[in-house]
Amino acid sequence: MLTLCIFPEPPLNRPRTLTYPSYIHEILSHAGIPYQTLSPADLPAQLPHTKLLLTLGDAALDPSLQSQLQTFLHTGGSWINLAGLFDLHDLLGLRPAPSYQGFGAGARTLGEGYLIPLPPSSLSSILHPLSSSSHPITSPLQKPLHFFNGLALESTTATPLASSLDVHGRPTNSPVLFEHPVGAGRVITFSIDLTGTIVHVQQGRSVTRDGVPAPDGTAPVSDGVLKSGDGAVLDWLFDRDEAPGTGTPAFLRPVADLWRDLLLRTIFHCASLAKINLPVLWYWPRSLPAVAHMSHDTDGSDPVKGHRLLELLAEADIHTTWCVILPAYDNDLLTSIRLAGHELATHYDSMTTGLDFCSAQWDRQITELIAAFGPDTPRPVTNKNHYLRWEGDMDVFDWCLKHGIQLDQSKGASKTGEAGYNFGTCHPYFPVRFNGDTVDVLELATPTQDLHVFAKEELFDSLLQVALRHHGVLHLLYHPAHTSRDDVGGSLVRSAAKAKSAGLEWWTGRQLNSWERARRTVQWQSDHSLRASANLPAATILHLNGTTGPTVTRWGFNFSVTTVDLVAGKSVQL
Repeated sequence: MLTLCIFPEPPLNRPRTLTYPSYIHEILSHAGIPYQTLSPADLPAQLPHTKLLLTLGDAALDPSLQSQLQTFLHTGGSWINLAGLFDLHDLLGLRPAPSYQGFGAGARTLGEGYLIPLPPSSLSSILHPLSSSSHPITSPLQKPLHFFNGLALESTTATPLASSLDVHGRPTNSPVLFEHPVGAGRVITFSIDLTGTIVHVQQGRSVTRDGVPAPDGTAPVSDGVLKSGDGAVLDWLFDRDEAPGTGTPAFLRPVADLWRDLLLRTIFHCASLAKINLPVLWYWPRSLPAVAHMSHDTDGSDPVKGHRLLELLAEADIHTTWCVILPAYDNDLLTSIRLAGHELATHYDSMTTGLDFCSAQWDRQITELIAAFGPDTPRPVTNKNHYLRWEGDMDVFDWCLKHGIQLDQSKGASKTGEAGYNFGTCHPYFPVRFNGDTVDVLELATPTQDLHVFAKEELFDSLLQVALRHHGVLHLLYHPAHTSRDDVGGSLVRSAAKAKSAGLEWWTGRQLNSWERARRTVQWQSDHSLRASANLPAATILHLNGTTGPTVTRWGFNFSVTTVDLVAGKSVQL
């Protein structure tokens, strides 16, 4: 099992090279990796029983713990170190980069930039015997990877695995990822603020004014309407690539997911070298490579077009989530949607004249929609804001909490040039407040809207490949207002079939929410058993370095696969 230790953050008004360190719990929990958390005070007593250590932050360690860490590494332990130096310059093979010495000085921070893997020729082969051509941690990176801040370090004896570019794409000659063998063990140091980068990309900046539009005219976000994309932090030039067949750039590299993958590959790399049989609770049941989700915003509430969409979904044989706007459909159509197996959800409107973006409007609309859905309809758990409207920072999440909305979809693309993962992820995630507290509302970003209206149909293939590569959610949005067009409706049916052919199942927002929350109840027992507080049928368990059963490659490593039915309150022996 992985051992996690988070060191205290610096005092106020001191430079921070690592932010949101507690967000590591969200990252590991979603990844399904078993771990135990130790306080810095408890680390000395437990370190002799640890093989794989992950630390976040920095601190001055007493000499006895420094000696223990040296013994831990020399005897085969692996240490993954996020933005720490601990005054262990010789043990880590690193030293602090020269720092500014004026007012407010402290550790030198990295600022904003891009990680670039170093070529294999510059790496010592002894460091990565699993691969002769590239390092197993950085091998999937094809282009520079955007980061936000970190601790500036220099190598003395550690081998740099990656260097960096500055925010303008210029080389800095500053390494940001290091590997250092120590005896039979090794330490891998990320100087990047990994947790802070993921949070910053996923949640963006607080929205108080228009964002800056794309220079090619594809995303004129400065439109006088405040929306989630106005707070996005990824770069129009460096973080987009042309989607094949579309002639238009899109965010096809989910930056936050790539940072997650780097950390997971580091954990598996260390566990493989140490021959640790590390179990992982896979994202999806039945070893699915990813899942698909389709939502519909019912703008206009035209019953004729609503019935036409129902016909298309029956042809496609999928169940979807209908985000209903006021005035809602009539009772007959709402009942038909529900009886067909689809989910009724909410679509908060602050675009229509006279409807301000405020909690009072939210309260009124949610209350009226729940009444319109009727007593036989389960209380809605999913919401998407009309036009992806967004103001402030956490307001929408707080409003969701108040009314029992557990899955929001309002972060995403409202302009064609924003298509793809402009918030860096194809996975559902729990957001975090500035003070580090996690908010109990899942966010599932909306990467595109109606194909043939918002973007060319060829974009679908790129989005599908991203979902498969990162094992997340392929989320498509189709409006009933458009699907009565033959080209738009046809693309819906074709997309549904393509996703199925690729091995994906189509889930509603309610299903996604229930599954992800049930996964988070799983507890790994010391006797190598699993116990969940909610049912997880056909849960998939991956075993790194496992020796029995079928195998699958995930994150570049081979795992054996076991499928088990987890029943609430019952333990299952692995």
